Amino acid sequence: MEKDKYLLSKPTAYCFASAPPETSQPSVSQQEYSQYGYLQQEYPQQPNPTLSYSPQQQYNIPLPPPKYEPPPSHAPPHNTVQVRPSGFFNRIQTNRPQMNVLNAAALIFISGGMNIAWSIGFRSRLYYNITTHVSVAWFIGAIIGAAISGFLPKFLPKRAITLFCSMLTIIGGIVNASTHYNINALTAALYMNGIANGLVFAPTLVVAGELAVFYMRGKICSSTEQLSFNFGIFLQILIHSTSSDSTCHYDGFNPDRISGILSAVFGFIGLCLAALLFIESPVALLDMGLEDHATDALRRLQHPFTFNGETYAQLAEHKLYVAENKQLSSEQSAVEACPAFVKLCILRVLNAMSISSFIYYALWLSTDDFYKENETRSTFLIFGACRLLGSFITSFLMDSIGRKKSTLLGLIVCGCLAIGIGNQYHFPDYKYVELLLDIFQAFAGVAFAASSAYLAEAYPLKVKQHFISFTFIVELVVFIVITSHDVVNEFFYVIGGIYIAVFLLSIWSLPETRRTTLLESQRRFRGCCGSKRP
Repeated sequence: MEKDKYLLSKPTAYCFASAPPETSQPSVSQQEYSQYGYLQQEYPQQPNPTLSYSPQQQYNIPLPPPKYEPPPSHAPPHNTVQVRPSGFFNRIQTNRPQMNVLNAAALIFISGGMNIAWSIGFRSRLYYNITTHVSVAWFIGAIIGAAISGFLPKFLPKRAITLFCSMLTIIGGIVNASTHYNINALTAALYMNGIANGLVFAPTLVVAGELAVFYMRGKICSSTEQLSFNFGIFLQILIHSTSSDSTCHYDGFNPDRISGILSAVFGFIGLCLAALLFIESPVALLDMGLEDHATDALRRLQHPFTFNGETYAQLAEHKLYVAENKQLSSEQSAVEACPAFVKLCILRVLNAMSISSFIYYALWLSTDDFYKENETRSTFLIFGACRLLGSFITSFLMDSIGRKKSTLLGLIVCGCLAIGIGNQYHFPDYKYVELLLDIFQAFAGVAFAASSAYLAEAYPLKVKQHFISFTFIVELVVFIVITSHDVVNEFFYVIGGIYIAVFLLSIWSLPETRRTTLLESQRRFRGCCGSKRP
């Protein structure tokens, strides 16, 4: 009995000799392990009360550490989710400040569209015999501005660029409005407006892509650039079509002065909007290390101006976008941008072909009589309205139907119509050319509305502004090159074949970036094949 009593009084020494004392190993609480999905093991009490142990004698057996695997670097944080608000007008109202930031540049683009229409032929008869240099002066000025913009440092405030370009637009409009049939003054006005548009083009698309929410980036980018240019083209055609020859004599008031006045007004309104409503890109602020400023910019880019879950979700996405792009050197970024550069240059070149001076000449030729003024005016007006309508509808539906679908639809229809237009010139009456040209313009507006969004999201961050400028320069060069009007039907056969070929290539190579983050969109442009996944 004495031996059994001795064994029961000292169980630790014989039965659990390897168990460490309480002070040698700190206990791991259940709360510390529960956060990793582990629960502390509980030991049932022995039925024999003589074998139970006091709390001082509990055994602290260490559990193996949990295996924690960090999420992949490309995966967004699991707790940041942006929700697309229901209702079209609700989304518009919530994100109105984002569009307000871009309205100043949109007004500059409207004045640029007016000068594009003037340069390709929609001008009064006083200027029908001007030199080639004057007719392409706006495009040369835009190339100069885009070249300067491509080499500007990306940390230069976009507000300052927009203010300067608005001032150039005002001066160019005043010069055009205050002179009458003065070729030197007209050339200077075209150069100033061209430089303003080329200089503001790339920074505007950079800002548009970086401040827009993922579910409205297509609409915001397209309505800022493509829709604005097409509205300016329509406005110039409207001014040109509604004026009579009596206003075009040397001592009177002519429609070109109206264009100058409108350009000056657009520039002044843009100057006020840029000074009052412009907000710098939150991505650029994060790239400079100004996280507090970026957070405040995101707050002011949505209505109401309060911090909410979506504000922090956008901040997390932008930080991930900046972090991944910082890992790329400038050389790696340029190499990664090359496939997107080739694809977007092709799209923008086709856009220039769809509204070049060749198209104007074909439209004028289809009226069959130069002296039928009323018929010519109505033909021109319908022509401009069709292009504007196609661009307008596609811009507002782009985030619903997608970029790729609208582009493919416009390309295949334009290709077939171009071949049909070329075939019509074999007949002496050109019976259906006007109708086919109007439909062609409508689907050209559909085809190239998405190119604005593609430009804003395709290129890596370090070289984005440079490559957007280079893409715009390639488009402007095509405007200058297409000046011959000798072979109309051959021109339409050629561009028809090009449109169809690009349609077939785009099925394989063009990605769909609808409702994706900037980082995801950039990944989808990597390589020659437009994949849906990185």
